[in-house]
Amino acid sequence: MARIKAETNSRLSRNFHRTFIPERLYLAKLLQYAATNGPYDMQAIAEATGIPTGVASGKALPTADYCLGMGLVRLEKSEENIRTLNLTPFGRIVYLSDRYFKDPLTQWIAHLRLCDPLQGAEVWYQTFHASFQVLGSNFSRDNLNGWLCTTMNVPRQNVIGPLISMYASEASFSLCGAIRASGSELERRKAPIDPAFAYGYVAWLVSALERNANKQAQISVSELEAYCGFRSLTGWTLGESQEVLALLERKGLAVVDRHMHPWSVSFRSSSDLQWGDLYKDCV
Repeated sequence: MARIKAETNSRLSRNFHRTFIPERLYLAKLLQYAATNGPYDMQAIAEATGIPTGVASGKALPTADYCLGMGLVRLEKSEENIRTLNLTPFGRIVYLSDRYFKDPLTQWIAHLRLCDPLQGAEVWYQTFHASFQVLGSNFSRDNLNGWLCTTMNVPRQNVIGPLISMYASEASFSLCGAIRASGSELERRKAPIDPAFAYGYVAWLVSALERNANKQAQISVSELEAYCGFRSLTGWTLGESQEVLALLERKGLAVVDRHMHPWSVSFRSSSDLQWGDLYKDCV
């Protein structure tokens, strides 16, 4: 079974967010900024976008980092050796079609990318991906915080940060609502099984294979789990995950080999092409 090498990950650090949630309005401004290949610089971002920032902190860099963790932008070096922000294929289609993140599909795929083992954000990865077998779908805020402190080897403190409030706020990702709070109790929600999400799911899966440099013609469901949390991150049962694979097959996006145990799957094209069709089935 494929494994993610811990030393190869570039997940965002525990405190990258500086306690701020990702606000959809500012994400839209950041995408517009990245469309011009703007520098990865707090003052430059703030001046060009109006995203508020203080003398030494503010929302400009956390917003840029959220976009990095969501796979919407990437960092590149200019000829002058300046780090610039550039749109990824995912970021480009969101910028052109849903830059204010009003569609649940946009929010869910950005959430899945934020939890990525290689290039997501540490707290999101640990909460939604790595903890599934330990915490399950329902757990307390204290249990989650304890898990995070133990896993990340930090003294007992509040390390959850803005994660829970992000999915409750209308200004952020409430349409996704990947985790919901009722008092001190938390519930992890399943990713939707919806035909309109098919192109998003296949782009998510194929891009995970590409990040892990997997060029096999076929890949097992177990390998998909290792690369991107195909079941643990989505919360799908075995039957539900098979339902999603069958949906992708009906759409002509994948070929599923049901004679293998576990099932194996092959995909039709690269993620660059899949991202371009992200909203193809959206009304």
